Amino acid sequence: MKEIEIKDFELYTAGIISVAWNDGKEDKFINVDLDLSMMLQMIDIEGLSHNDVKKICDSQKPLTFHKVRLVIFEEDGREGSYYTSDIFDEEDDPVVFHAEIKK
Repeated sequence: MKEIEIKDFELYTAGIISVAWNDGKEDKFINVDLDLSMMLQMIDIEGLSHNDVKKICDSQKPLTFHKVRLVIFEEDGREGSYYTSDIFDEEDDPVVFHAEIKK
């Protein structure tokens, strides 16, 4: 296997993050647009250390948040129709929704 070592690089954090929850009636699962700053803010609000996050990721379990609220915005008040992120264009396969963080 060939290794490629990369040094002096830029990191872009436009990736897909999925959120799963139960709204009291059913399980829900959506993709949200969270950048690195937002994810670090969520980890800080939740009170997780780097070691906590590493252990959870190493166990291949999802990070669970109880103190953080993600806010997604309904489009024109139509239930279940949310604003999508403008970071992905229409040709991309996944639908990714805009989100904001609240304590």
